Amino acid sequence: MTEWSVQRSHRRRAKSLARLGHTLISVGTLVVLFGIYQLVVTDTLQRSTQTQLTTEVRRVLPSGTTPRVIGTATPLPRSIDPGEGHWVGVLSIPAIKLQQVVVNGTTVNDLRLGPGHYLGTPLPGEAGNVAIAGHRTTWGQPFRNLDHLKRGDQIVIATPRADVLYRVEWLRIVAPTDLSVIGPTGTNSLTLTTCHPAYSAAQRLVVRAELAAVGQARRTPPSVTATTSRTITSLVPRPSAWTIALWASLVLAVYLLTWRTLRHVRHRALVVLVGLLVGTPLVLALFNTVSWYLPAGY
Repeated sequence: MTEWSVQRSHRRRAKSLARLGHTLISVGTLVVLFGIYQLVVTDTLQRSTQTQLTTEVRRVLPSGTTPRVIGTATPLPRSIDPGEGHWVGVLSIPAIKLQQVVVNGTTVNDLRLGPGHYLGTPLPGEAGNVAIAGHRTTWGQPFRNLDHLKRGDQIVIATPRADVLYRVEWLRIVAPTDLSVIGPTGTNSLTLTTCHPAYSAAQRLVVRAELAAVGQARRTPPSVTATTSRTITSLVPRPSAWTIALWASLVLAVYLLTWRTLRHVRHRALVVLVGLLVGTPLVLALFNTVSWYLPAGY
């Protein structure tokens, strides 16, 4: 092999290594950006939704989101479930400084809006086992500090019918397949569930509380109680795997086009700016689609 051939082979190898390096850097950058999306962007989106829901709550609850519970432990009569997507109350846990509007339903989209009431279980304040799930990380992480609760801590839920007080009885770690914790109980209770440990869906953290008091009934017309705000987001269908492939292809196409254009123009800053303006919405759409397929703990 001549010296020229050796140099040519070295140049090809150097180019291949450079391309591999650029590819790995790009993939690594996407992974980092996805982490930022999960930990920062989703929290921002959830806070915005909670603000909108709080505005709806204040139209129905005379005292806004400040619950006042003075009464006996007599549960509220059973009522008609308002249906998925409506808010059902405001959950307040002073011990961990939590206050969130609870939506009806526990689908991926429902839990992106806030803690979700398990369909089929009693509504807050009613007889039986009221069950509510929530994210421990991402999407506002409302149940992040649920493991800090201890027996006797207060949990208050302000509903369109009355303010309801529960007191924590115990905390327990169970398998994610153990649905018995949200099943019927012999007492009037509240069960909160979230993933355990943080950033993992390997187990479930369960908090059980018992009904302590039900406040004075509100004079809210039944028509208002039954038509509390329905969120459009909760009706969005789960995207298919083909959707992920589509967004990924578009992101890759913009990246390759931007990279090749940079090699043939002088105004590189302008090319990068255009690439970012076109690519950022596509990357966000890709991240949003991928997040549908992550375990609930993420």
